[in-house]
Amino acid sequence: MSDELPKILAVDDNPKNLRVLAALLASNQYMVDYAFRGMDAIKFASEQEYDLILMDVMMPEMDGYEACTKIKQADLNKEAPVIFLTAKNDLESLKRGFASGGIDYVTKPFNGEELMTRVNTHIELKQLRDRQKEINRWLEEKVRERTRELNEANITLEKANRELQTLDTAKTDFLRLINHEIRTPLNALNGYIQILKNEHFPEDIREMLTFLDRASSRLEKFLMVVLQITELLTNDRPLQKEPVPIRELIDTSIKNNMELIENKKHIVKIISDKFGIMINGNRKLLQHCFDSLLENAIEFSEVGSLIILRYTIHDSGIEYEVIDEGSGFSEMAINNLYKFFAPGGQHVDQNAGLALALAKMTMDAHQGTIQAANNPGKGATVKLNFIL
Repeated sequence: MSDELPKILAVDDNPKNLRVLAALLASNQYMVDYAFRGMDAIKFASEQEYDLILMDVMMPEMDGYEACTKIKQADLNKEAPVIFLTAKNDLESLKRGFASGGIDYVTKPFNGEELMTRVNTHIELKQLRDRQKEINRWLEEKVRERTRELNEANITLEKANRELQTLDTAKTDFLRLINHEIRTPLNALNGYIQILKNEHFPEDIREMLTFLDRASSRLEKFLMVVLQITELLTNDRPLQKEPVPIRELIDTSIKNNMELIENKKHIVKIISDKFGIMINGNRKLLQHCFDSLLENAIEFSEVGSLIILRYTIHDSGIEYEVIDEGSGFSEMAINNLYKFFAPGGQHVDQNAGLALALAKMTMDAHQGTIQAANNPGKGATVKLNFIL
């Protein structure tokens, strides 16, 4: 109806009154249907939707109040505003008019200007209500569409999550299987190497045994790193923590790297202004993190240089630093330090860049931070910060 002229139903048993209404309404560009009786008005209202109904009150057979009541009982014109045209303006008559569904009244004899003002106002109000209903229907449809989309997205996401969980489980089981299948022959290989190293062989054979020993140790370390990364990535259980003395972690990392330290004749110095400092964390992950950082410092430092292991406690937490006198980080390394398998140039662990990436994951799991930077003069510093 928005593209059509507003339509009005005029109801009056007096033909003269209808002619006056017709002239007024036609001059204001309204389409009008006319009814002389209440029953005719009900019939028209059951077949056609109107923007407004002008209803005479005093009519034979059925008065305007009863006709209005019956019209409002049907859905088609339930919301159509009804203006009563009546000579009665006593309180009881007005109450009956509003009770039957009327929205306004104009007393007879009516003033044409006043009537058209009432008609225009109520039609505008109805059109506004109709537009609001259309907007509401549009919004409701949009909400239904978005709800359907969200439900479909949730179903897809749940399916993807189930598939990811299945893949994570399969990946974890596969890596554990690989761990077993590699570690078993690796342990045997290490055992045979140690037996052969105690035998008397020519120097060239002993060099090959040393190479095999180093390669076997490196493979074992790589396997351990991969398994720890997998555990951090796939384990949704809370990290098992306990109070761990930081000095114990440092001493053990020195012991685990002693062969490398002696081979390169490094000087390792421990500096601390506090004793008995404890880190609340996972001992296994922390130990590997400390071992890897010291191993990197040894690997990329010059022979006979100084490596400082410094730790302290301050208001916000515990700080541990590994400071070396090596060549420092290249620009490429600085941009890729914590990325798995990223090319890093100098000072990036030869285990395909896994060591610093695992250290970062370990610190994330402990709600801590890791920082790596070149020293102003020479070498580099890797700093761990544990929040108290």
